[in-house]
Amino acid sequence: MKKFAQWLGFPLVVLLVVLISSASAVSDNKLHVHFLDVGQGDAVLIRTPSRQTILIDGGTSPELLNLELGRRLPFWDHTIDLIILTHPHDDHLAGLVDVLRRYDVKRVVQPDVEYTSSTHGEWQRLISEKAIKTTYASAGGQIDLSGNIYLEVINPQANYIEETSSDIDNNAMVLRLVYNDISFLFTADIGTQAERKLIDNGWELNSEVLKVAHHGSNTSISDKFIRVISPDVAVISVGADNKFGHPSNDVLDRLSDTQVFRTDINGTIEFITDGSRLWQKSEKQ
Repeated sequence: MKKFAQWLGFPLVVLLVVLISSASAVSDNKLHVHFLDVGQGDAVLIRTPSRQTILIDGGTSPELLNLELGRRLPFWDHTIDLIILTHPHDDHLAGLVDVLRRYDVKRVVQPDVEYTSSTHGEWQRLISEKAIKTTYASAGGQIDLSGNIYLEVINPQANYIEETSSDIDNNAMVLRLVYNDISFLFTADIGTQAERKLIDNGWELNSEVLKVAHHGSNTSISDKFIRVISPDVAVISVGADNKFGHPSNDVLDRLSDTQVFRTDINGTIEFITDGSRLWQKSEKQ
């Protein structure tokens, strides 16, 4: 009986350590922004000081996204307060469909665009079936989170951008996450046409952290756009050895004065801020 009690104590100690570690990870009163390593796609997990969970896009692989969420979220927490779909291409949407099945999603924000695909059809069906509150966002909208944290919607514009190389990309949602003195700019897959619109329309773009558009494709991130944003750090969400040749060497050259992190090299990249200071860590240095 004594031997049994000794063995029983070991898993209890392990469980206690896991519980303490999980609790401390979500209760440090700081904003955590994770650029998840989901291969050739985008997925950003945001955790606010009040433990709100926001997911921007979901990459193309449900398996990779679920693995990353399992690592970053407490195992007992199956609630996602807000999912934001920037645009309905599969490399941003496919992972989110399975999230709708697995998690209790409170709200969805997405652009009001017409798009036909089997993935997008299943996405819309699940939203309707689960009666998830949905908002169609456009430039000028604001999503208030906890405390002094909010998301500004600065694209799509009121006048839909047309006759570009990809209208869906150029009308994707662009978001600026602001927490006091620190801001993050998430540029989805917009191209230079949308970048010019944002600059010409006078939107506030200056941000400490830039999520580079379209996985570092040469169709995005002009020199002028970078100068206006003036980022300290740039993050490129990209798959290793992808068939598209992302990120472009030209884009990397244009970002030569900015510290660049890449999910194919650095794995998941996390930023932590108290609203005045910014810390960074990644899986692979």
